Parts: sequence; structure tokens; C-alpha cells
Amino acid sequence: MEVDSLLKTTLEGLGVPVERLQMKKKEKPKTFITYQLVLGRDTAFSDDEEGAEEFTYRVDLYSKRDYIALLRNTKQALKAAGFYGITFDPEVFENDTGYYHVPVEIKYMEV
Repeated sequence: MEVDSLLKTTLEGLGVPVERLQMKKKEKPKTFITYQLVLGRDTAFSDDEEGAEEFTYRVDLYSKRDYIALLRNTKQALKAAGFYGITFDPEVFENDTGYYHVPVEIKYMEV
């Protein structure tokens, strides 16, 4: 399975709406996730040939209610799917939207 499809399927398994880059619905759900590709690079070189490609994604969790369980479930699901280097950045409360926003950086190695 391609990494992009794997990520989307993994995130959808959390039971909240998932969109690439931004939630496009006019009436946004109380909790949702967006994701985007940040970086793709060749790695694991041998004899000037790349042996793998490493992808870095940013996943953004948005919620108008307690999101700690979602945070834990997200980390667990991503690890189980083979993602690593999972880093939660500082949470933010967006006054203009009323959402708590937690950015998450993840990596995946495709061989």
C-alpha cells in the first residue's frame, strides 16, 4: 500500500472526518483531522543507489472538546501502521474558530 493511502486509511480508522490539507466542509465537525506531505527524500544509499524513500507528514488534530483520547489513539494507530518519529508540537487554542489544534509530525520509510 502506498504511504499516502496508508496514512489516510489509518487516520480514518480513528472515527473522525479526515481531509488532505484542509477541511472543506462549510459546517466543520466538532473534531476532525487534516494531513499534508511535508517532505519526501531518498535515503539508505548503497553504491549511489537509493534503497528507500522517507516521507515526512504533518497531521493536524482539531477539536472543540477534550481531545486527549484522540491524541493517544492517533499515536497508537500510527505506530501500528509503521509510522515513526511521531512528534506532538505544542497545542494551540484558536480563538477565532474555537478549536484546540495539535500539530503532529510523523515519518514513514518506504523500501
